[in-house]
Amino acid sequence: MRFAKSSGPGAARIALVALMALIAGLSAAWAQEDLGAIPPRGGQGRIQIFTTPSQAEAYMEGIDLGPTPVDTMFPSGRHTLTLTLNGVEAARQRVNVWPDSTTTVNKNLSLPYGSLIIKTNPITCDCKVSVDSVEVGSTQGGPLTLANLRTGPHVIDVSDGKQSKEYSVLILSDQSVPLLVDFAGE
Repeated sequence: MRFAKSSGPGAARIALVALMALIAGLSAAWAQEDLGAIPPRGGQGRIQIFTTPSQAEAYMEGIDLGPTPVDTMFPSGRHTLTLTLNGVEAARQRVNVWPDSTTTVNKNLSLPYGSLIIKTNPITCDCKVSVDSVEVGSTQGGPLTLANLRTGPHVIDVSDGKQSKEYSVLILSDQSVPLLVDFAGE
């Protein structure tokens, strides 16, 4: 905002009044969107839910709203929105539905899982594989893919019966992490 240069106390007073009016207008506009404000119950508001990827199942207070994108009327008030992907909860958040208004939720979703692809050298090795000290399978002479591993750090132990190798691996959401275990070089 720019004010014209002027002298005298009247110009400063006009500028102060204009600034106070601007602040009051902004405060009124933000009051409804205030995160601490709770919308009144008893009315109806529109809820629009968009997710990436789409086709996530949307539930508001346990009521199935169907796959995203969703555009429906819902009772006003503060509600819990749950979004699931492939039957797994991907997000949960509080949503304010204001009467006679539209509330829009845009959410990027990813499952808290990734995968690990274990290859051995030699490829024909029938190696036993453990994740965090729990045996999960064997390579059976080819690559072993471990899907749906929780994101975060894991300790992977691979054994060919004679020797064992241990690795620390970080599993990332919606990503496949490759792991090459070399028994031939030893």
